[in-house]
Amino acid sequence: MEKTVTWTKGVFDSSYQIFCNGQICGNLIFNTWNNHAVGIMSQTNYQFKCKGFTDTTVTIYGDNHVELGNIKMNVWQMRAIINLPGQIPLSWNYSNGWLSQWTISNHQETQIHYKASSGSGMVAGQNLDDELALLVGLYIREFFSRLLVAFISLVAILVILRDI
Repeated sequence: MEKTVTWTKGVFDSSYQIFCNGQICGNLIFNTWNNHAVGIMSQTNYQFKCKGFTDTTVTIYGDNHVELGNIKMNVWQMRAIINLPGQIPLSWNYSNGWLSQWTISNHQETQIHYKASSGSGMVAGQNLDDELALLVGLYIREFFSRLLVAFISLVAILVILRDI
């Protein structure tokens, strides 16, 4: 049976609030200056730690700093592979040209579809009970959004400096 979850975030904020049946059921809070984040769902804490600017591998930790898996970002294709122990690897990719819809899939039973509009969105799928996969989809979206903003800012600075 397909379920639906909604989320909100501020326009210039990197903190997500996740709602299940109209009640807040989770948060994803990003560090301002790097791509580290903390996710909270069902009283379980998840930590996302990016190794560095050039190494785009993100390690996911659970309570007591137990490693739960990793995310390998492909920056040039704007895709990611999610490796969780005991599961078939999940692929994350945008599903439209406006970068407002994306999907997590293992090309078998797991299909999670995300849709975003300014500051809010919806998640639909049959496997929404996998709260880590739900958080990972939002984490990767924010990772690529930050990368896109940094790229646009760099281009703008270079254009301004060229004119000086």
